[in-house]
Amino acid sequence: MNAPASLWRRMAALFYDSLFVFAVLMLATLILLPLNGGQAMPQSGPLAWAYQIYLLVWVGAYFCLFWCIGGQTPGMKVWHIRVVIPAPCLRTAFLRFLGGGLSVLLLGIPFWLAQADREKRSLIDRVIGSRVVHLPKPKG
Repeated sequence: MNAPASLWRRMAALFYDSLFVFAVLMLATLILLPLNGGQAMPQSGPLAWAYQIYLLVWVGAYFCLFWCIGGQTPGMKVWHIRVVIPAPCLRTAFLRFLGGGLSVLLLGIPFWLAQADREKRSLIDRVIGSRVVHLPKPKG
C-alpha cells in the first residue's frame, strides 16, 4: 500500500489544478456567451445564481471525472498523488467534491485536522472510504 500524500503535495496539486479549472470556467462561459447576446453574464438576480451553479457543475465535473478515470487530475499527476475511491465512483467522487468544497468554506480547517490522522484522511475521506496516496516516481 502506498503512503498517504503529504499536505504540501495536495496543496501543490490543487494550485496546479486551479489553472486548469480557470481554463474550464472560461470555456464554460464562452459556451454561454452566444446565448446572452455576447454580453457579460449578469452579476445579480436569478440568472446570476443559475450562472454560478452552472460553473460549479463544470468544476465538479472536472474533478469527479478525473478522479473516476485514473484517480488523478492533471495536478495530481504532476505531484505523483492519486485518490483511491471505492465504487460507485461517480457518486463517491461527487460526495468527495462536496466535502472538499465544504472544507474550503471552513477555511481549510478540515484539511489541517487531517494531518493529525495517521493516514492523513479527512473526515469526508473517512466517511466515504477514499484516501489520497503518494505514488513512487516512475523510473527512467
